[in-house]
Amino acid sequence: MKPLARNGEGFLFNRGLDSLYLMEYYLFHLQVMNDYFNLTQSLLGKCFLHSQLVVLIFLVGFVSSCQNEHAEKPFLFGKGYGINSATLIVDDLDSAKSYFSTTLGFDVDDVEKGEFMGTIVASAGLADMSFIELLSLNDSVDGLKPSFITSFLKSNTGVRVFSLSSSSTDSTSMWLTSKGFELDSIQSHRSSEEAPEGWSWDDGEPESYSLDFDSNNPPAHLPRFVEYSDFNYKQSQEQWRTYYGYGRRYNEHPNGVVGTSAIRIAVENVQAARKEFQQMGFTELEANDTIARYQLIRNQEIHIIGVLSTDPSVSKFLSDRGPGVMAMQLEVANIDSTHTYLKERLPEVALTMETSKLIISQEHAYGVQLEFVQEPDEQALMAKMLRPDDELDSAAASHAAGMYEKYCALCHGADREGYAADNAPSLRSQSLLATSKSSNFLRYTIQYGRSGTAMAGYLDRQGGPMEYIDIEILLQWLYETSEVNEPIELSREPVLGNLELGKTIYANDCAVCHGADGEGVTAPALGNPMLLATATDHFLRYAITEGRDGTPMIAFNETLKSEEIDAVTAFLRSRASGWDVPQADTLTIPPPEKYVLNPERKSPKFTLKEGKYVPAKQVMEAMEDSLRMVILDARSEVAWRQTHIPGAIPVPYYEEPENFVNDLPNDSTMIFVYCACPHAASQRVVNTLKRHGFKNTAIIDEGILVWAQMGYPVQHGN
Repeated sequence: MKPLARNGEGFLFNRGLDSLYLMEYYLFHLQVMNDYFNLTQSLLGKCFLHSQLVVLIFLVGFVSSCQNEHAEKPFLFGKGYGINSATLIVDDLDSAKSYFSTTLGFDVDDVEKGEFMGTIVASAGLADMSFIELLSLNDSVDGLKPSFITSFLKSNTGVRVFSLSSSSTDSTSMWLTSKGFELDSIQSHRSSEEAPEGWSWDDGEPESYSLDFDSNNPPAHLPRFVEYSDFNYKQSQEQWRTYYGYGRRYNEHPNGVVGTSAIRIAVENVQAARKEFQQMGFTELEANDTIARYQLIRNQEIHIIGVLSTDPSVSKFLSDRGPGVMAMQLEVANIDSTHTYLKERLPEVALTMETSKLIISQEHAYGVQLEFVQEPDEQALMAKMLRPDDELDSAAASHAAGMYEKYCALCHGADREGYAADNAPSLRSQSLLATSKSSNFLRYTIQYGRSGTAMAGYLDRQGGPMEYIDIEILLQWLYETSEVNEPIELSREPVLGNLELGKTIYANDCAVCHGADGEGVTAPALGNPMLLATATDHFLRYAITEGRDGTPMIAFNETLKSEEIDAVTAFLRSRASGWDVPQADTLTIPPPEKYVLNPERKSPKFTLKEGKYVPAKQVMEAMEDSLRMVILDARSEVAWRQTHIPGAIPVPYYEEPENFVNDLPNDSTMIFVYCACPHAASQRVVNTLKRHGFKNTAIIDEGILVWAQMGYPVQHGN
């Protein structure tokens, strides 16, 4: 069981869920933290293009079919991601950690407090979100230790417990109870008894839950079920390619292991064990007197191996230890490379190379047999195509080129030259690409589109065909093909200028291409709410000053004075609330006494999705009804100044929250929080408020960008 922890930079570590949370952290920084950090990371053979696209279509269908099949199963583990962990119990954690790291080639995390009382653990997280956990007793802690662990350690080391991922341990418990199983009550866990200080995703509530058949003495051949309270299981299925792609990048092991393909369990009686697993609801793939195989999710399986097996190690294992996990089957990127790596570090007797797998004996892996198998070809190709490296390899570049040809070329041109249809701009302009490389401008444009224009949103959450990782790879490909290696860094500060002067200059010099009302004629629509929500003042100013190479947009630095360019920039920003607003609608940050909107009215009541999300439409209706509420903008003050929901307060999330929360009403007043990504930063604020005792909180599900796209009112700040 793996409680959550964070390091000083905000990375979320789950001692094995690194791939998941690093991916979420990465997206959070790409989409939110740009407001005050400069990004330094960028996220790939025409002759191979069509074949790669055919394979990609197959891969999408392959993943989708697995997901659909999984979704139709009874609620044994719901939308869980399959194998969660296998826990090896060892005498000396430091020695085991060193051996697994330096000899076996796993990247093992630091030692931490374990879930079981009086234990410490260190884990190796894999790309598929499973992990191998090393556990030992903490001799420095007084008190009772779990008897099943102390008893096991008297004569054994090895995997004593293993767990499967459940999206709801409550539902898993109800399902198993309905099938006649007796279970312990669900246990809750935290990595620390002390709540953190400052802004944090930690809301002070349990971070994880576990369900056992018998927590005092877990049956060694049956799984535990683990649920992480703040993990988006639905999204992990819908965005599996993204999760897995980032998992492959951030969970790299020298031995080449990329995931767990099977937990192999030795039992005395295969038929009796089959009855238990069938009763639980597992899908049986194969069964005879010696083995039964059960499917989990994608290509993960559980194997039950009987004493009648021709493998003599099975009977020896049962004789020495009784039923339990005797082997783990691990996928590797290249079986030959793994073999070479391990041959250099292990004695010859430790390794056996069979036709389809490489085996390390139990004696040389702390009591568990490690079996390495080559990952499936389609998974390997998917991993290469979705590898968000700083420099894309050929498979990823071909994937990106294919996406561009399929989704972008019709309007932006076959060679990214622009203006092929609907006046779509050039996507090879170095000016555009370099000034957007360290911001979210292009990212959000592709993800959410531009309402009222031919540019649709391509992110799957918006009904488009692309996942996050596809868009990141496409962006990196655009930078690479235009040889944009370094961003042009621009100030995040506002540009001040004479609005009337800017209005006049716009009418004289800009309207002929961009439209009298910013609607766009032969150039981008500058009055589009999404453009103004994502373009900083200095992004706009740079385009006016330097122009856009390779496009009709000329540089005005020789025809307009600096103060005139400032005036045009400020005028464009003043249109964030709408082109027809009669006067500049700029606001300063409200003082605490103005935080509550409509303080004399009643507060709205909602049934929140998943207990935390409210649709933008319902918030808009509550605003139109002048109901009592507080609206918090979880982005930086810079982003708030660009575009915000009327009445919203910018949350200073980079400062300590203790004083800020004292200015908020902790009563029946509904507190709405939004960001752009659309949940990461707002979830952090809501969880911090919950930790401080606030109960009436909700996240605006769509975020500010979709809010603006829907035509709902926005303002800009001073």
